[in-house]
Amino acid sequence: MDKNHLNLKVENIALLKVLDALEDNNTFGSFNWITHWSNTFKLPAGNLELYTIYSKNKLVAIAPFYIHKSQNLFQLKTLYPLGQGEDEKSEVASEYNDIYILEGYEEDVTKLLAYKLKELNIDQIRWRATLKNSHISRLLKVAFDYQAPVTHARYLIETPTWSLNNLSKNTRSRYKRSINQFKNLEASFKWVEQDEYEHFSQILAQFHQSRWSNKGKKGAFSEHDFIEFHKNYRCANPSNIRISAIMVNEEPIAINYYLADKSTLYFYQCGWDETNYANLSPGFALHIWSIEHCKLTYYDFMMGGLNDSYKAKFGCQAIPMIDINIKLSKVKLFLIRLFNKGMHNLYKKL
Repeated sequence: MDKNHLNLKVENIALLKVLDALEDNNTFGSFNWITHWSNTFKLPAGNLELYTIYSKNKLVAIAPFYIHKSQNLFQLKTLYPLGQGEDEKSEVASEYNDIYILEGYEEDVTKLLAYKLKELNIDQIRWRATLKNSHISRLLKVAFDYQAPVTHARYLIETPTWSLNNLSKNTRSRYKRSINQFKNLEASFKWVEQDEYEHFSQILAQFHQSRWSNKGKKGAFSEHDFIEFHKNYRCANPSNIRISAIMVNEEPIAINYYLADKSTLYFYQCGWDETNYANLSPGFALHIWSIEHCKLTYYDFMMGGLNDSYKAKFGCQAIPMIDINIKLSKVKLFLIRLFNKGMHNLYKKL
């Protein structure tokens, strides 16, 4: 293995197809997810900074970056991973995005990428919801001596070793009470068939929007780009979707929406009939049923808070996560904040 002659290239997004062959790759780094994200949020081709690193002719690393250039007076240039950086209101919440490095090449690749990053004409680096022990975390430590604090956790269950005994006594009692109440209603739990995905997705959106509307907020399903992204992804990749539901009188009263890859079921979105069934804890009961009937190795609740997260009640492993925010052009960012504050005050006076 010759690591002394690494060669860095800039590639186009089609190169990400090779990621799908990696055993450790996740849904959010897959070619299908990234291309649907790029098409929905209109990533300019000229902004792509997708680096590949070769040892002779052997691909040993992929760094899927792009630079977002704001359309304002200062043109703020931000480095993001592919799959993140869209408007917050339409955010599809890609998590665990990382650099991909072949085992044994970590140190050499990190040094080469650190040198490349320091050459880039950028003002900041933003990278949300990644793992503390990720390659990007180590790269930014080497390049900029930057370490982000742990602010969240990935709540993960290894399904072959999980049982109801992983739950606390109070949680088990709550589940038993909820199940007995659903039995009295002759309710049933099920995995939804693929030909019903669109129907159940529409009902899920209604449940979800109703809940957020009651809180005086819009909710994710009010945004066209968010809806369009998931509809297109779901139609193109039905095998990467799972939906579980609680049925009463042949109608869904609670729905969980998942993304799936070779090993992991990612809990992504949920909704339930709050008007008639909220007191029965339908979301809680559906999670436990779905964990018990998950055929994949991992059930992933994805990112949650470090303290008082409901996800911790299911007997999960809590894996540290970070949000990265490196300010490289501090003076420029300071001036932008002053400008934005001034414009905000001006609009208030008009």
